[in-house]
Amino acid sequence: MNGDERNMFWQSHRPQSTSNVPVIFLSLVFLTIIELVNTTVPCNQSCSKTIHKSVKLSKLMKRNTAELIKAYQSNEGDFANQFCKMQMDNVPSSSLSGETSSDRSLSIYTRLKEFQPHIKKVLKQQTDLMPPQSLLLKSLNETLQQTGHLAYRINCILQILQPNIPIPELATGPTGIPLPQNVFQQKVYGCVVLTRLNKFLSKVVDELRSFKGNVCVKKRNYGNVIEQMDNHFQRFFKV
Repeated sequence: MNGDERNMFWQSHRPQSTSNVPVIFLSLVFLTIIELVNTTVPCNQSCSKTIHKSVKLSKLMKRNTAELIKAYQSNEGDFANQFCKMQMDNVPSSSLSGETSSDRSLSIYTRLKEFQPHIKKVLKQQTDLMPPQSLLLKSLNETLQQTGHLAYRINCILQILQPNIPIPELATGPTGIPLPQNVFQQKVYGCVVLTRLNKFLSKVVDELRSFKGNVCVKKRNYGNVIEQMDNHFQRFFKV
């Protein structure tokens, strides 16, 4: 199949409404209702509440990206599933790294920041290919926004884990965003980005769940030690 034939193939598979899209839309409405994405609130919530909301948001994003991939594939034809599994070195990995909770949290935060420009690129490409009223475009835009919201919450967790250590931001430089692509390449790139993001979110959910059982306990124990020392010194100096 040459380039012209591929373009004709994708044009013949223009976006159509699917039963999956309403599910995504309802999930996004639910997200707004429960106020999981209110980034105007400073990072002053309790440890358990911060992690609880982060887990809920990451689980919701995992479900929504899975539905988005299904809708994306159904719009693009029978071969889309194979395209989503293609190897692309310029797309962020779905892996996490680090031995401590702080290291893994920083890995999550960094990876989310790496995914953001790629999701933005996919949204821009699909905006040129789809009608403005497409719910798929709305879902892609919501995914971009949610990625930023989750990064904000991970930032809050990092402030809990290491309150006196500044959080490094990504260095400015090449982001791996691909050069101009034809329609076929754009479709492949978009599905690979969404698939990697979904796999990454699965790991994020598991990681944040593990935090619920130990991070806040350690934080609470540390706080108790500080409080006991403070009380001890107060009694000592009163004497």
